[in-house]
Amino acid sequence: MSGEKDVEDTKFDIAKVLANFKKCREDNVGSLTLEGYIAGYHELHKFFGQLGAVFGFVGSDVQQKLVQLECLRKSGAAESYVTVQAMMDYEKNNGILESDKAGNGCRTLLRLHRALAFIADFLRELHDRADEQKMASVCQDSYKRTLAVHHPWLVQKGALLAMYTLGTRGDIVAKAVGEDPAEREQGKATLLECVDTMQDVYNTMQGLYEANGLADLP
Repeated sequence: MSGEKDVEDTKFDIAKVLANFKKCREDNVGSLTLEGYIAGYHELHKFFGQLGAVFGFVGSDVQQKLVQLECLRKSGAAESYVTVQAMMDYEKNNGILESDKAGNGCRTLLRLHRALAFIADFLRELHDRADEQKMASVCQDSYKRTLAVHHPWLVQKGALLAMYTLGTRGDIVAKAVGEDPAEREQGKATLLECVDTMQDVYNTMQGLYEANGLADLP
């Protein structure tokens, strides 16, 4: 039984991504809850794992930053890390943004936020393509439109090279949701709604960073 549970724990579920990013917005018009955002991102991290080393440049960084945010949510200042706006207010008012010490939630979240633009863009492209289409150049174009602008040249080069190993759209879907036809069809049905929700969360987050003068944090 434990072996079956371990498999379930590592299996990517697009429906869970959708549910958690929706939860991120519940009862918080114009704001976002960190709990839903972190949970949704944890599920996306499983997607990176299913695809292997090709998304290693995103996956390892994502996991580290999710752990950092979870630590902040369990810290002595946990009440200040319920929503994104509360976190921004707290860190601005307490000089945390000016310090180099660990525990800077705004910078940590900003890195995840920038990566989400790439993930949402690529998943939208994945939804719109035929199963037989190769996805390497499609993924590269998504990366160039989004996350690449925040990466130094060497990281860009490594990421773009890794993407050459991507297979077809059908290969990626099979790795992410399995070979079962029913699961594949359900995944396709949920994917577009999930991408739209992630994009909505991204847009709201971007608005918060810009309104608080934090969009260009180093």
